[in-house]
Amino acid sequence: MTTRIGNVSAFIIMTAMLIWPAFWNGAPLFYYDSVDYLVQPFTGEMPVFRTAPYGWFQWLARFGGSPWPTIIAQAAMVTGIFWLSATALIPNINRMWLVAGVAVLSALTGLSWYVSQVMADSLTGAVFIGAIALACGRPLPILPRFLLIGLTALGMAFHVSHIAVICGLVICVVAARIAGRFWPQLRFIRVRDLVAALTLSMMTAMSANYVTTGRVFLLQNAANLRMALLLEMGLVKTYLDDVCPQNQRASFLCPHRNTLPATANAYLWNTFGPFHDLGGWKSEVHKKEAEFVVGEILRRYPGETAARLGAAAFNQFGMVETGDGIRPMFWHLEKPIAQFYPRFLEEFRRARQQRHIEFGPYALRDNLLYWFALAGMAALGWFAWQMGSRAVPGAIGLVFLVLVGNAIVCGALSNPNHRYQGRLAWLPLFAMMLGAAELARLRKHAGLVLNGTSVPDLLPSHVYLRRQPVAARNDAPRDAA
Repeated sequence: MTTRIGNVSAFIIMTAMLIWPAFWNGAPLFYYDSVDYLVQPFTGEMPVFRTAPYGWFQWLARFGGSPWPTIIAQAAMVTGIFWLSATALIPNINRMWLVAGVAVLSALTGLSWYVSQVMADSLTGAVFIGAIALACGRPLPILPRFLLIGLTALGMAFHVSHIAVICGLVICVVAARIAGRFWPQLRFIRVRDLVAALTLSMMTAMSANYVTTGRVFLLQNAANLRMALLLEMGLVKTYLDDVCPQNQRASFLCPHRNTLPATANAYLWNTFGPFHDLGGWKSEVHKKEAEFVVGEILRRYPGETAARLGAAAFNQFGMVETGDGIRPMFWHLEKPIAQFYPRFLEEFRRARQQRHIEFGPYALRDNLLYWFALAGMAALGWFAWQMGSRAVPGAIGLVFLVLVGNAIVCGALSNPNHRYQGRLAWLPLFAMMLGAAELARLRKHAGLVLNGTSVPDLLPSHVYLRRQPVAARNDAPRDAA
């Protein structure tokens, strides 16, 4: 009974720490895209180029009359994924370690700032931690195992980029599993649960999309996004300069080739300019034109396109500053909040966000901590591997692959923004803490072995014991080597 009360208390404390910025702000935080999700439960309209599940998740806000139930629920989801993932990766982990870990992450990184926002990517980092635990951790009992799969799949379905990155992770995990046939040290990798979570997330996303639009699909047409990215890279201007002088009807964009915006965001979201003039997001003509222009650019300039996309992904990997897009939103959200959440309007008006939150002083901290933690997690993972651990070093390796995959998906396939990598910038520090906890556990085990005590229950079956006395090896599990 005491243990259960302690666990519940720890869970509540962790959940509260994850949304301290919302308490400090006086209201949940909002991004430019938040409005699409807030109104979906009322209008049923599908947000542009997104999936529908997070919009239907906002029924919590509709029932509660404000977005507070939404961010409390997503903070609880993050806490649950943390707890279950850490338990899978480090047996018998102390709940106080979890509380301390969340406290450090909430205080030193942007984690809590993202969880406190009404946004589909508020769970991004936690989703990837859950996926990594499903691939590297020891199998949990059946109910916690299904819960981890379910929470990870739901968070995965919230945002298209989650599914794309996890697809890449599945490919890497399957490759490692195949390699494990020849390299026994990789046999701890598991595929089934991760594939189950990915499959469930795709089914959830397609079902929600069908309910919203009457059509079964996973991804919306993103041709506009692809062309906007190539525009920011200068390739659209290069193409138009090549074809328009000979034939002004070669593209609908020819009349605009000297007035194109400099960035993808300006092209897509300004209320003026060629994108707006050609019909904006709902224009099928613009979608077809974007598909044609993108295809022509890839055909004409394949090497230059690949080089610039690679540079965009490389730049995205290091863009981790907190606060991207967290600006006063009164001009953007006042009318929809007054219409759909009238009881929340005054609270929204009084929030600190409407008077501007200054994130400039944290930029240096974010960058230093990110790169320091990347180096630290690599070092701790190597030491843990040398001591015989497999799950935690494997998880650290997958964290790095997730960071790379996210940079490719968001930087090279969308357009680089600090938000995209910043929402994951806390993962290296979390991986460092996992590595430190694993080293402490291995040292404790080594001390018990030296004292002549057999403790096979301290090690999962996929941990390989090395450099132990003969007596200790005789007491080790049969599948240890």
